Amino acid sequence: MKREDVISLLVYALMIVVAVMIGLYVVGPLMGNLTFTGGDDRGQKIGFALLFVIAGIIVNVVLIELGHMVGAKVSGYKYFSVNMLGLCFYKKGNKWKVKFSNFDGLTGETRIAPVNEDASPRWYSLMPLIFYVAEVVILMVLFNVFTSQIAGDYGPASHRAMLLVNIMSILFVTIGGMLTLYNIFPAKLDTTTDGYRLTLLSKKENVKAFNELMRIECAYAENQELADMKVFDEINNFTCSINLYTVYKHLKNKNYQDASVLLDKMIAEKAKLSRETYCSVVAQKMFIVLLTQDYQTAKTYYDAHIDQNERRYISNDLSMPSIRAYMLISSMLDISEHEARYAKSRVKKALKRTLPGRVAVEEELYQLALDKVNQVRPEWHIKDTEVK
Repeated sequence: MKREDVISLLVYALMIVVAVMIGLYVVGPLMGNLTFTGGDDRGQKIGFALLFVIAGIIVNVVLIELGHMVGAKVSGYKYFSVNMLGLCFYKKGNKWKVKFSNFDGLTGETRIAPVNEDASPRWYSLMPLIFYVAEVVILMVLFNVFTSQIAGDYGPASHRAMLLVNIMSILFVTIGGMLTLYNIFPAKLDTTTDGYRLTLLSKKENVKAFNELMRIECAYAENQELADMKVFDEINNFTCSINLYTVYKHLKNKNYQDASVLLDKMIAEKAKLSRETYCSVVAQKMFIVLLTQDYQTAKTYYDAHIDQNERRYISNDLSMPSIRAYMLISSMLDISEHEARYAKSRVKKALKRTLPGRVAVEEELYQLALDKVNQVRPEWHIKDTEVK
């Protein structure tokens, strides 16, 4: 288990502890004071609690992404995609459209691109925290006002309404606090967080790399071709993501030699990369090696650069580079028709997750992998829809 996985588990555990403590010592007593007419009211209490929890999640997710949107504008960026719990609003041309899609985050993701050359994502990362602080102030003022009013001479219905507002306020603040704790945690977790982003972007060179990555991803999302992509010699997760776009350009032109040279530079810095980034890089390399080299060369490279955990990641990763590589690994090294067909069965889903600007080249590269499998294992009839 990698370091970020351990830290993620600790953060999740802390979030659960916070939720349990607030539930037992704050929400529980408030619920005990809440009464409904009609005998046993436990079902009504549970119903309101669930309603407030669901509403609290939705409201706080919206606030986080609104914070990102406002912060992006303040920081000199534009946003071209806003995802909240899988509901994605994205810009296509001059129009905004809606679809369901995955996201890099705990509850959502706002994707941005620099408008100004000196753009810095500091406020983009900090604004959700500011929005949460404002939420806490407003809801705690309401809580204190209604707490003082509950002691007054009001009817049962008024007391009940004020108690419900207090319970809602506490649940909203608690849920928001849990999400904010995860989002602002200054370390690499299982998704990209604002806290980790702020840590990385404390260096000016990383800000430049981040802005270049956002510029490229925006262009690809809008299906635009870029001819002026930068290549970075300083290797980290950000610069690898950028350099991989140049790798795609080489692959599109069948320039495997230049693609391999660039990939080798990144693979040599494995210690500086997350597992996800390294696997993305080495999957591209394995695709080239298996496509162009003999069996022994490919087997030697595979054994030297991919361990069991990385192999497992590539086999389960729903991205076209991993699928292409795993299809060739399964057919040429592992000799497993089942696994090769498993990789093939995931192509449609992976293409849906691919940036529009990459779809055409990915379809070409996948066809090359399919042709290679058909060449080395003709008895599998891999191109056929049904197994022979």
